[in-house]
Amino acid sequence: MPHTRMRTTSLRVLYGTLGAALLATTVASNPVQAQTVQASDRKATGTGTLGRGAAPGGKVTREQIIERAQAWVTRQVPYSTNGLASPYSWWSDEATGGHYRQDCSGFVSMAWQLPYSRSTYTLREVSSKIGSAELKPGDILDSDQHVLIFGGWTDRAGREFTYYQQSSRKRPANRAEGDLDDATLSGHPTGDYEARRYHNVVDTPARPSDPGPQPPAPAPERAAPQPAARPTGKSNAKPAAKPAAEAKPAESAPPRAATRKAVRLGALAAHNRRLYALAENRGAVYERSGGVWRRVGGPAGRLYAGGAGVFATDPEDGRIFKYNGTPGSWTWIGTSGAEFTIAGNALYGLTPKRDAVMRWTGSGSRWTRVGGPARHIHGGGAGLFATDPDDGSVVKFLGRAGAWKRIGGMGLAFAVDGRTVYGISPDGSAVYRWTGYGTTWTRVGGPAVRLYAGWAGVFATHPKSGDLYRFDGSADSWTRAGGPGATFAAGADGELYGLSPDGRAVFRWTGGGSVWTSVGAPTSA
Repeated sequence: MPHTRMRTTSLRVLYGTLGAALLATTVASNPVQAQTVQASDRKATGTGTLGRGAAPGGKVTREQIIERAQAWVTRQVPYSTNGLASPYSWWSDEATGGHYRQDCSGFVSMAWQLPYSRSTYTLREVSSKIGSAELKPGDILDSDQHVLIFGGWTDRAGREFTYYQQSSRKRPANRAEGDLDDATLSGHPTGDYEARRYHNVVDTPARPSDPGPQPPAPAPERAAPQPAARPTGKSNAKPAAKPAAEAKPAESAPPRAATRKAVRLGALAAHNRRLYALAENRGAVYERSGGVWRRVGGPAGRLYAGGAGVFATDPEDGRIFKYNGTPGSWTWIGTSGAEFTIAGNALYGLTPKRDAVMRWTGSGSRWTRVGGPARHIHGGGAGLFATDPDDGSVVKFLGRAGAWKRIGGMGLAFAVDGRTVYGISPDGSAVYRWTGYGTTWTRVGGPAVRLYAGWAGVFATHPKSGDLYRFDGSADSWTRAGGPGATFAAGADGELYGLSPDGRAVFRWTGGGSVWTSVGAPTSA
């Protein structure tokens, strides 16, 4: 099929022609546009009190590392490769009294509170290699070409996570999302990175909860993405699975507790009043129906559920299968994709190279290209949305191949409910809601890390406490719905489920306050 460019492609030409004039218009109409750091404002990083007595080169907590990294993101510290200049021209830091180079390894050196800026090579002298499954916030992923700070898992089973970095002149210090199964990470081969842990990092208890999250939203900027998914062939069956015994329910509470000898889970998905879970080791897919857990398939790499059905990918080759409703019965519907999402009653996929967005026809393994390229795709009751691979701006699919409309600028994360799309601003400082008109967004809350949306509402996790908050419908009005969880899943039937931090207990939100009911967990055979 010939490549179909989106209708909004002309915005790229327009942007290049109008230059500063268009940018001025965008910023004026965009309440979440990050402020530019002035040269005279280079000294105070806001980390002066974050050291809390930690000396350069001494012990540093994971909390301090992430707070220091976030401080550069918040201040939009610009990237610079001027490593040969005097250190006193680098960014100064009050907590250590030192100056740090404004590149990827200088950023890590600052966050780790090292006495001076090291390189991607010499960071290995003060750290030890670990397995990727052992990664914790404050650890790093290091290669010869680039290094970034691990921020935390967003989907442990899917190996998805957040990270902090200084990456290029095009972007100041930023927080982004990555996937260890993708071919590249921040523009470099994922296989070139190794997980490492600073010798002087220490684990500390989490801070007390703060009053509530103040979610953010995306900023309209430049051109829109061109998503597309790719057609697939043949048909095959997913390996069968054997049923598992029902786990003993845990005490009613927010998703925190663990259950007896339960399978450790990594992902949840809800559909048609049934709950699905993927084992953290990807060895099995479980279904909970009528109060009973049973194994229905596996192994699997990713799990998706929504109006189009329940789907899982093969952990080795990425092929996608549809669950037929009977344990062990899965039908192969397509080849591998970088990611998939469900919007309304349709399944969409992003090709492995992210150069096309595809829609499954619902029959066999036939897919239709509807756009592309795209960085990510996001689906929900309000439709399909995608982000531009170059500038991160967000576009909405209009239902016809090649028809997309740009609705906003870059955002850290997005979530789609039955009415609209919500986004977290690039620096993580605010949550926004698209009004449904043009590129206009309304700020509805403050800092947030993750967003979840469904018929139960819109939820955000607090960046410090990890607590879950529900949006009440008015700007800056959020109610605490529960404590921290490894992940959450909102279904189309109004249910919300949470997985305990240790991955061994599942809870269902009652819909009132922060009261949750245990739904048990699958047990190992």
